[in-house]
Amino acid sequence: MFDELTGPPPGLVKRRVTVRQIAEKAQLSVATVDRVINGRTTVRRGTALRVQSAAHALGYQFTVPMRVRIDEAPQAIKCVFLLQRRASSFYQHLAEELQQTAQRDPLQGVQVTIQHMDDYLEPAKVADTLRSVQGQVDAVAVVATESNTVSDAIDILAEQQIPVLALLSDLSSPKLAGYAGINNRMAGRTAAWAIARCANRPGKLGVLIGSHGYIGQEEREIGFRSYFREKGLEFKVLEPAVCLDDPEIAYKQTLELLQATDELTGIYNVGGGASGVLRAIEEKKPSRKLAYVCHELTPVTRAGLSAGTIDLVLAHDVPALARSAVKMLVDLKTTPPGRKQSLIVPFTIYTSENI
Repeated sequence: MFDELTGPPPGLVKRRVTVRQIAEKAQLSVATVDRVINGRTTVRRGTALRVQSAAHALGYQFTVPMRVRIDEAPQAIKCVFLLQRRASSFYQHLAEELQQTAQRDPLQGVQVTIQHMDDYLEPAKVADTLRSVQGQVDAVAVVATESNTVSDAIDILAEQQIPVLALLSDLSSPKLAGYAGINNRMAGRTAAWAIARCANRPGKLGVLIGSHGYIGQEEREIGFRSYFREKGLEFKVLEPAVCLDDPEIAYKQTLELLQATDELTGIYNVGGGASGVLRAIEEKKPSRKLAYVCHELTPVTRAGLSAGTIDLVLAHDVPALARSAVKMLVDLKTTPPGRKQSLIVPFTIYTSENI
């Protein structure tokens, strides 16, 4: 069975564009582009779309419709998502939504594989995982900390035309194909806005961060501090304590914060480990209510909102993030490489009244 991919809409001025220019733009061989443009044979849809996209970008108008082979069982685009801790309820939810996205829309022709990395804070192991997917997948999404070794692995995949998407936290690699997640600086400022209103008095504010290697978490902290600095409020934001997104470490650090000063009026948990912070607050039972803001709606943070221990949760819209990330990987694979793309997914604000 065949279908036809026609040229640009009527009225587009045809410019003198060579086959070689289109081949360079699409990053395909001249012979392949020639077959597509002149209709000499049938080609796969993905190849035809790359040629069509490149040709349109250069202003070329097709005179012969492209005949695209639609196989009885079309070859799916293989996408792997390299997520973090398997035990995390947030990552379990995200993995489920990614799988369901592929199942709900089979016409996208995408096959989603999930791989959890429990050693996600060790850049060398993350880089090894990235390199290990060579020759097995068509596109990759990864949650990782900033590192030269990770950037080098991304460069290797990019050279093989395997686009890499940074998920949840951006990366600075020049060969990174895109980023999908929330506006983290805005999230940090929203957390500051909430604590400024929920704290019953000015005072010191504790900050727990998973790792300074996460660009996303760094951006949240920057946004949090900038809000208080710009508004001139009488709060003092303390230096962040690194908890590695580990509930047990977060528990110990929160206890230290509570024991170190009576002037603590609020806590912002930038990353994971929210259950540890909750446990410390419930055990210590501060004489005055603490304002507490954290990220991601999980069974633990939902219970904290209901109990009044957490004032506000900033959460990814996980189904929307999954749909956007899968679509973005497919688009990155089926169109010629270009500038890095960013897809910002709005975050959701939860309080005890809307969970």
